[in-house]
Amino acid sequence: MSDTTTPRDPAVDDEVEALVARATERRRFRWRWVALALAVSVIVGWAFVAGRSLGRDPRVVRSALLGKPAPPFTLPGLDGAEIDSSELRGDIVVVNFWASWCVPCAEEAPELEAFSRRMRGQGVQLVGIVYSDERDEAVEFRDRFGLTFPQATDPGGRAAIDFGVFGVPETYVIDRDGTVMAKLLGAVDAATLEQVVAQVEAGDTVSTSNDRYRTGPGS
Repeated sequence: MSDTTTPRDPAVDDEVEALVARATERRRFRWRWVALALAVSVIVGWAFVAGRSLGRDPRVVRSALLGKPAPPFTLPGLDGAEIDSSELRGDIVVVNFWASWCVPCAEEAPELEAFSRRMRGQGVQLVGIVYSDERDEAVEFRDRFGLTFPQATDPGGRAAIDFGVFGVPETYVIDRDGTVMAKLLGAVDAATLEQVVAQVEAGDTVSTSNDRYRTGPGS
């Protein structure tokens, strides 16, 4: 039997291989664009969400504690003496959560000391609670800024959890009956704290539209 197989043309083979190569490259190119489009959509979506979050004033975070009894605490002080919240009852109590590694905490430290000195003898107590920090570093921070108001440590972060601390600094103002009347996020100055204390002293009612302070309607 004779061989009837048609001889392969090298030129045709080369052309077929070239077509296959071009088709493969087009598929790769198309998939690269699909992957790029997906990546861009994810990035744009993330940026949109992040932009919306960053554009909000962090001080308007709601606090479930407003208008409710303040969490009780008994904590060891930086100087060794225990700080018991029950012994502060009857005074307006300002509780400030801070840390030595916190830059805004350093900014507000002199203001807190000034506020503490002005309020002495007026039935207003300022208490600092160290948040997620080393004791030695907290002591160094206290001494560097000459803080004379009581400072407590928070082993296990129990007090921070009870108060719902999200980050530092955070400051809470508690009235003479033990009710949380204000929550302030970020560094505060003495004048702001004095204003809030004056509002609390005046017996302002709860305002659900004001998340910065528990003050009167429209304030």
